[in-house]
Amino acid sequence: MKGTRATSIAQIRNLLWLMILVAFVGCGRPVGPTSGVVKFDDGTPVTSGSIEFRRSNDKASFASRIASDGTFHPADQNGEVGLPPGAYDVVVVQIVLTEDLAIEHHTHGHTVPRPYADYHTSGLQVEVDEGELDPVEVVINVTDDETRK
Repeated sequence: MKGTRATSIAQIRNLLWLMILVAFVGCGRPVGPTSGVVKFDDGTPVTSGSIEFRRSNDKASFASRIASDGTFHPADQNGEVGLPPGAYDVVVVQIVLTEDLAIEHHTHGHTVPRPYADYHTSGLQVEVDEGELDPVEVVINVTDDETRK
């Protein structure tokens, strides 16, 4: 009976170690930044829309909706959140339906200029280094928007 009890305790101890190992290794670290903020060059956040990152080497895309405080959480097509290391082209798309409202009644803040919605004209790029986990910051330049048209 004593040998069976010792075996059971050893099995439980091994099972606990395995569970701890799985908890730390199985979950893994994020593949890269899991959040970010998109704002205008005057510091105000983009308050609506979506953002997409297209990796330069393989065209993999990571996208997110933009929250009212400008934050986003980029995810791949399988819903995995995080930007793996690499160079990315970025677009910010904002659809604002305020054409029937006077400008003083607009509540969406600045409007993202249309060139930022196209990979060929946005000019936005992000580089994620190996091991980088800091939030990504994307800045929309509206002060010299006339030069982008």
